[in-house]
Amino acid sequence: MGDNTWIVWLIVAIVVVAIIVAAVMAVQRRRRMEEARQEAATLRQRAAGGETYAAGAEDRARELQERANDAEAKAARLRADADEATRIAREHRDRVTDDHIKADEVDPDR
Repeated sequence: MGDNTWIVWLIVAIVVVAIIVAAVMAVQRRRRMEEARQEAATLRQRAAGGETYAAGAEDRARELQERANDAEAKAARLRADADEATRIAREHRDRVTDDHIKADEVDPDR
């Protein structure tokens, strides 16, 4: 066993190095997981803080949308009123023009 002793020590050294490497990797993995947990907690806190702002912004957007819809409905009514007023004005203008034409036809001096 004298010649094989160095092989045994080599195997023991390899096993010890492997155990040390595995322990270091486990510590690093645990550290990365803890950092990820902390980052996730920070993101959740930021999201929770932004939730109130987002809800307020959504409420404001709904309110503005309702006001815009009301304004569009009012504009449509005003447009219809303007169209009707234009139609009535044209009818009156046409009658006045017809009256001028008839007056010219009836007028013996023209």
